[in-house]
Amino acid sequence: MVKYSLCIDLLYLEIGEHGPIFSDTEKLLAGMELAKKTGYQAVEFWDWAGRDYERLIAKKQELGLDVVAICAKDRGTLIDPSTYDKAVEGLKETIEVAKKFECPNIIYVPGGNPQTDRVSGHANIVAGLKKLAPLVEEAGLTLVLEPIVGEYFTDSKEAFDVLKEVGSPNVKLLYDIFHYQTMEGNVVSVMRDNMDLIGHIHAASVPGRNEITDGELNYEYILKAIKETGYDRYFGIEYMPTMDKEASVTKCKELMDKALA
Repeated sequence: MVKYSLCIDLLYLEIGEHGPIFSDTEKLLAGMELAKKTGYQAVEFWDWAGRDYERLIAKKQELGLDVVAICAKDRGTLIDPSTYDKAVEGLKETIEVAKKFECPNIIYVPGGNPQTDRVSGHANIVAGLKKLAPLVEEAGLTLVLEPIVGEYFTDSKEAFDVLKEVGSPNVKLLYDIFHYQTMEGNVVSVMRDNMDLIGHIHAASVPGRNEITDGELNYEYILKAIKETGYDRYFGIEYMPTMDKEASVTKCKELMDKALA
């Protein structure tokens, strides 16, 4: 059965005069309260380092919420082998925090850009993931690799090829529908053909990265198609609201409830 979660980090992102203003601990606490109020059982956020994660753990327990994904510390270094030791130590720290949250997924981005040398870039990402895989295997957690627009991966095929080469049941893809619709489209067919390699899903409207109730994608259809595959992990909405936050997340939840009924 498909489960869904609310990314409370992007929900509170602001764009200031000098660029993005990321959520702080207080905003994440408010996001957890909002999730509980509007009927969400699961939330996720990005970085734990630099936030008061002990307060977030206490709030999770107080509200009875699940935290289902957090980002690895010192992630995004897989392109550069000289940073592997730092990546390993960062993942070790993150695993201990994930255990405290009882969080099953740790998000990792590869780094690099589309102009990165494709041969060495591919090989380096595989080698880096092979160093990280035993850590999540031992912990019983899943590392989910997230390709995003503007970084190394420019399609889904290479990302799935990388995961096949790594060969770990605990290293899977975070299939972000917003990013992949922007990169290549054909999202439903791609997910159907590769669901065994997908460990987590993110969703937002395209092109605006807003509510899944609008935009060029039919999320009711997409969710029904995902359900039909037997996917039983999380579908996380990760978007910037265009209206009052409570009204926004409620509208998205109504769509998900209807599609997954």
